[in-house]
Amino acid sequence: MPATLKYHPILIDDLISNERLESYREVFLPQDDIELMGAYLWNAHVCGALYPVMGIAEVTLRNAIDHALQQALGSFWWAGNKLKYRSFAPGAMPPIAVERVRENFSKAANKYVLEKRNRYGARGRIVPSHAGVIAKTDFSTWGFLLSDEFMGNGLIWPSCLGKVFAGPWPSNQARVTLTRARDMVTNVRDFRNRVFHHEPAWKRYGVRTESDATHHLQETIDKIVSLITLIHPENLRLLERNGLLQTARRSCTVHEIRRFQHAVRVHNVSSWRTFRRLLNQSVASDSVLSARFNVGQRRRILLTPG
Repeated sequence: MPATLKYHPILIDDLISNERLESYREVFLPQDDIELMGAYLWNAHVCGALYPVMGIAEVTLRNAIDHALQQALGSFWWAGNKLKYRSFAPGAMPPIAVERVRENFSKAANKYVLEKRNRYGARGRIVPSHAGVIAKTDFSTWGFLLSDEFMGNGLIWPSCLGKVFAGPWPSNQARVTLTRARDMVTNVRDFRNRVFHHEPAWKRYGVRTESDATHHLQETIDKIVSLITLIHPENLRLLERNGLLQTARRSCTVHEIRRFQHAVRVHNVSSWRTFRRLLNQSVASDSVLSARFNVGQRRRILLTPG
């Protein structure tokens, strides 16, 4: 039972720290340590549920850009002088976006070589493969490639824009669509970095209550969905048909906060009729229900909509 855990000094004071939990106290107003730790664990649950949705956004964006630029510029399209940019001037330093793209691909190639040496014991000269370098790039690479520096006659945008973003455009103007896409990528990347660095996923300026927190998370899911749909609507269908988007949205609710705080009803199931009723209730409310199964071997279960 949660009440038997040693919250002080082991869990809260030593292993997690009161400083890290302070924002949870301010926003979720827990009545005791069980509710405090419940809010903390709920955040971890949310991060896990959002991971595949963010992953689809990142991987499909990366591959869509790579496929389009391979067709336009050939393999290793980032190398040498293949990738032209608008403000090029002989002897002048490239703009920040261009410099970051070059740096990121250099780092990706080094990561590829190091992995071959350290993980697979490769020796001698290692020539990075195209796919190997692409797989090692940071998410920021693809945001920098959406810079206006690459927009113009003879440049990659807008000639390749329709191949990368095959979904409904927010505007019939390529430059506007490029700007919107860049903003989407920036928002998703900033959120993804927060999650990957184990920061509270719900935290943002203006979030003062748990209702604010769940609303912010639902809005963030909307932004990720917009990016995925812009790349190709079939990506969204993949998430929906496999229940991943539904799971992500369900995790970002007050009901789920309460479940992790052990503040929801545990339904007693003493017959198959009761069990079927709870299953229908779970599906109808799109919520996870906690039940104590008293038919046959007694056990506690969670009923989760498919």
